[in-house]
Amino acid sequence: MALKLLKDGKTFADVNSEKPKICFLHGWGRSSDDFSKISKKFESIAIDLPGFGKSEEPENSMNPKEYAEYLTNLIPDTVEVLVGHSFGGKIAVHMSFIKKYKKIVLIGAPLIRKNPQTILNFRLNLYKFLNSLNLISDKTIEKYKNKYGSEDYKNVAGIMRDTLVKTVNDDLSQLLEKVNTKVELIWGERDTVIPLSIGEEANAKLKESKLTIIKNEGHNMLKSKSDQIIRVLKEL
Repeated sequence: MALKLLKDGKTFADVNSEKPKICFLHGWGRSSDDFSKISKKFESIAIDLPGFGKSEEPENSMNPKEYAEYLTNLIPDTVEVLVGHSFGGKIAVHMSFIKKYKKIVLIGAPLIRKNPQTILNFRLNLYKFLNSLNLISDKTIEKYKNKYGSEDYKNVAGIMRDTLVKTVNDDLSQLLEKVNTKVELIWGERDTVIPLSIGEEANAKLKESKLTIIKNEGHNMLKSKSDQIIRVLKEL
């Protein structure tokens, strides 16, 4: 897959048409290669999001809305459909409020925040409060985060770690009812990263949406179930 440097001079993408109709947005820690079996079937652009794949990190940490604003100015105006997996799905929703698209397709996207780690978060907030009083050090807080944080959190640092925190805190539950674009939801039946229940709840909130469930599949199914995803996209 040959990647092309886009007009910002920092972001790479797999572009197979001068007038791509579909834009593919990958998940956290992934790259445009996730869509390699799918994107070649369409006139498309599959982006290495800033900070991932071959693309440079952003100059400052960004939340999904800021990613959306950046990418809207970067992708061709010919794009009619956004396809976002996981983190890319969050960005696609925000992009739909900036520009009108024919449809957005969200695959296992963390649209609604669920917080099962209430005790851990309470302790972290307590540590931050004690830190503000100079009773515990920054080093102590960092040790706590590294011990109890997610694998994604442990695997990044600096700007991208701050970006991850902003992404996790971005709850779209109140925005979903305001989405005026047709939405196709695709979920793995056995997704343990973003459970199917999130997709079902989002489907109930969205004005015009359809939920397709892929049997016996988990979160990272873009290559293993590419044929089924291609079939859904061809029916748009």
